[in-house]
Amino acid sequence: METESKLQPKVQPKIQLPQKNYTKAIIVAVIVVIALILLKCNIGYNSATQLLVKQSPFGTLSCIDHAGFYFKGFASIYSYDRTKDFYFNSSTDKVKGEGWEGGDDDEDDISVTLSRNANAEISGYLKYQLPTDCEDLVKIHREQRSDKKLKHDLVRNSVLSAVRKTAPLFTAEEAKVTKIAEFRRIAEDQLTEGEYLTTIEVLTEKAGEDEYDSEGKIIKKAETQEYKVTKLKLDKNGNRILTKPSALRLYGIRVVQFEIQNVRLDQKAQQQLDIVKDREMKRVSNATAAETAKQAAITAEAEGKARIAQAKADQEVEKIKAVTQAEKERDVAVLQAQKEQEVARLEALRALEVAKKIKAEKEAEAAANRALVSAGLTPQERAEWDYKTKVGVAEALAKSAHPLVPEIMMTGDSKGGASTAMDAVGLNMLMGLTEKLSK
Repeated sequence: METESKLQPKVQPKIQLPQKNYTKAIIVAVIVVIALILLKCNIGYNSATQLLVKQSPFGTLSCIDHAGFYFKGFASIYSYDRTKDFYFNSSTDKVKGEGWEGGDDDEDDISVTLSRNANAEISGYLKYQLPTDCEDLVKIHREQRSDKKLKHDLVRNSVLSAVRKTAPLFTAEEAKVTKIAEFRRIAEDQLTEGEYLTTIEVLTEKAGEDEYDSEGKIIKKAETQEYKVTKLKLDKNGNRILTKPSALRLYGIRVVQFEIQNVRLDQKAQQQLDIVKDREMKRVSNATAAETAKQAAITAEAEGKARIAQAKADQEVEKIKAVTQAEKERDVAVLQAQKEQEVARLEALRALEVAKKIKAEKEAEAAANRALVSAGLTPQERAEWDYKTKVGVAEALAKSAHPLVPEIMMTGDSKGGASTAMDAVGLNMLMGLTEKLSK
């Protein structure tokens, strides 16, 4: 019996809480819950990307534009994005690197009618920013009632109106190709400033091409047709006339960015544009070909002139070389002649000095001989002396390398005889010299 009693587990006695402690726990829990509820109803947190409109239990509206905690005071809170995007695009192409198919508060492509009744679908993008002024923000809340309705009604309708009122100002080619930037600028101006006053003008154009004969004269003019164009009406100062202010400006909403991403023409308008593009490409191609031919002709002419100029230059160089060589040879000849003339002059002077020396020697010898003769020479001895003197002088002059007179050869008579022109002069000088020596 004792063994069985040991094997049976012991039963723990239940702890009984006092009724008073249990009531306190319930009260504490209720207080905590109430405190949390009060805290949530009176303390809120605002993100830096949000603007809040607070409506107190008494209906007073105020704004919260700072980030962080704020006191709610049991008020109703309405949230608005500071900056928001609005797309009008039916395409699934990526926008800013992310795929987009459109949201509930966005729009598909905007259908427009361009100038001359061309239809198109325009896609684009708008980024806008709400005002931080509490009065404007309260006005937005009172009249638009929520951020979603603000975007879908006010912003969407403003974009649709601006794009559709801009489209008639441009042709399909201008909106698609040549003036897409101006299209975007005017659409943005009407979005931010308001609608502009427009006017209709009637213009005429050729419906075909004139026909010409073989001589280039017009034999049949092309028919003309009238068409209407829409243009902005300007005041006397050349400024646009505003007819309706922008709804975005009335609420203080600022346009941060506005883009026209694509203009997709309908089939008929695209075909017309393709025809115009082909015609323009042919015109440009022909103009380019003509300009190329013109430039080629100019180049060929320039090259020909260059070759002619080079040939003339080469001839001029050869001419200058020849003239220079001739002048050089002339100068050399002149110098050589001057040199020879100087040599001849010096040799003549030397010969004259030699002659003077010989004359002096012979005069001295003659004087001595005269002294002998005066001393008593016989006539026979005098005659021999005179002969020897003359012969000696003649031999001395003949042996001299420097003649007393230059030899100038003169042509003889018709019989072939030749004579020295200066022989007579030489003989005369010789005779005179011998006569002087003999005295």
